Amino acid sequence: MNDTLDDIRFLGDSKHRAVVLDRLSERPCSRATLREATGASSATVGRILQSFEERGWLTREGSTYRLTAVGTFVAGSFARFRRELALADELTELLPHLPLDEIGIGVDRLDDAFVTRATQTNPFAVVSRVRELELDSDTALSLTDFFPEPCIDGRYEAIVDGTQTFEAVFAPVVIRAAMASDSADKFAAIVASDRTEIGVYDGPIPQPVMFHDGTACLVVRDEENISIGMIETDDPTVVEWVLALFERFQADATPLSRVDLVEPLEEVLSRA
Repeated sequence: MNDTLDDIRFLGDSKHRAVVLDRLSERPCSRATLREATGASSATVGRILQSFEERGWLTREGSTYRLTAVGTFVAGSFARFRRELALADELTELLPHLPLDEIGIGVDRLDDAFVTRATQTNPFAVVSRVRELELDSDTALSLTDFFPEPCIDGRYEAIVDGTQTFEAVFAPVVIRAAMASDSADKFAAIVASDRTEIGVYDGPIPQPVMFHDGTACLVVRDEENISIGMIETDDPTVVEWVLALFERFQADATPLSRVDLVEPLEEVLSRA
């Protein structure tokens, strides 16, 4: 155990060592190539290579260094360790608000997830990321009680000006806010499109979700119902859960057409 901890400390104490290990995991390299990759002096790179060789992680063939089988294993393990620590750091504030138990997964299943976090310097990071997904997707599903104007504009561009197919289940508050906004005409055009299927769910939507081209998206909210982040993953269990959740709400939603938008929403919902 002590030797293992020593190796972890050895790699973690110098960013140059991690860079050398990463580069050698990609392909054999010369010392000059490694010096260029790290920006370190030739002497520093030399010491790193000597240490790796003493640990049995690499061999030298002329002026070229290559990882041994053990070195390749160490490189992969250390890269995964760094990714998992980075993910843990990103998820620290989000995890308490994620329904992982309900989904039936542990945090390890999110190791390949793309994480967006709202920050003090970028409080609208989630909205910006959703807009990117809107514009880049061919097919999309959305279950939400929040559809701000930037997202309406992005969805309009993707559907009406583009070829995206879109199914959505909105809370009544979305319809009211959209039709009172400067993007009302665009929202009406989205509802009227023959590539959309819009429903209204008259009840709380505790977990907003989206699905874009095979990727499940979980919007993360804090205790004050403020969006603080979003998780994107193609993990099969998460994808299955998101699709099942959407279908459950869609089954209980009232279909919405453009004609319905000129009527009081209460009358539309009363027809369900």
